[in-house]
Amino acid sequence: MNSIERELLGFIGQAEAMSGFDSYDSMDGDTFDYFDDYDSFDDGYDTAFDYASGAAQAAPQISDPYVIQYQNTTLGTLTAVLFGYNDFFGLPPQFGNPIGITVTNLQGGSYARLLAQSNNKFFKVGKWRFQSANASQLSQTLTLTHYDANGKQYSTPLNLSIMRDAYQFQNDILDVTKPVTVDGNTQITFPLLASTTFVISIFPVQVISGKAVLNGGTSLNSAKAPRLSGKNVAPVIIQTTQGVAGISKS
Repeated sequence: MNSIERELLGFIGQAEAMSGFDSYDSMDGDTFDYFDDYDSFDDGYDTAFDYASGAAQAAPQISDPYVIQYQNTTLGTLTAVLFGYNDFFGLPPQFGNPIGITVTNLQGGSYARLLAQSNNKFFKVGKWRFQSANASQLSQTLTLTHYDANGKQYSTPLNLSIMRDAYQFQNDILDVTKPVTVDGNTQITFPLLASTTFVISIFPVQVISGKAVLNGGTSLNSAKAPRLSGKNVAPVIIQTTQGVAGISKS
């Protein structure tokens, strides 16, 4: 074998030795197919950020309250009633309240209008404000009752004496967050103390309106109850010599 043949056989041997790299042909096959899974990023982000492609959602409007004043002109405690269209609308001018109690709508016309509206524009109350110069009136228990024409009823007590915020300093105002759904079968009764004026502000957060549908809107209109307490509270400043990074939750 001459030198040329030996050199040729050497090249052939090197080529055969490197033929193992043919296994990397799998790179074109199933080995890296798992990268196809990253297509899920498209689906995931499209779902998570769909809202970004549309118009920004409008902030909910602030609720406009119904404000009702009760005045007991007698020298004794009387039982007052709020709402109860199905039982009391046909009994004007007191609408279920005893003689000696004067009911006034301080916002939006007469109390009769509010009572009638409660039967065709059902609403959910999100927040209440109770006001009276008689501090004892703000310690009474209201009874929330829902009646049905089949005779069924259920009642829920709302004890104002335990609803006062421990940090509230006003003796003549009580703010309460208590969801209550009002329709023609709903009524609220409470003791109205002698010679006492009692103002109830009702903040609806959802109202059902058929008229809104006719005008191209939705039957359920939502609003946000305003923040009544703590609006003028100064921000709390915490002074510490400890680094922020060293503070941890307990």
